[in-house]
Amino acid sequence: MKQIVENYIFKWKEIYSEDIPDEAPHRLDYLNKVPSYKRIALAILNNDLSKIGYSFNSGYYSKLKEIELWGNGKLKSKQLKLF
Repeated sequence: MKQIVENYIFKWKEIYSEDIPDEAPHRLDYLNKVPSYKRIALAILNNDLSKIGYSFNSGYYSKLKEIELWGNGKLKSKQLKLF
């Protein structure tokens, strides 16, 4: 986890000439448009790195769900319905 947080800070410091702020405006923070140390702290406390934009999902999960839906007969065609 430490390496991921360090990469996050390094990535944003390349973009920003100044240091990362402690807090960001709520709307921008919610949209993950700006970095903040508050976001990093919450991600560590919740043990949820998706709050700082990292996800561990792979293509295997979507393939597994597709197989499950085909097996249950809920999926009639390859095209999934939106509504």
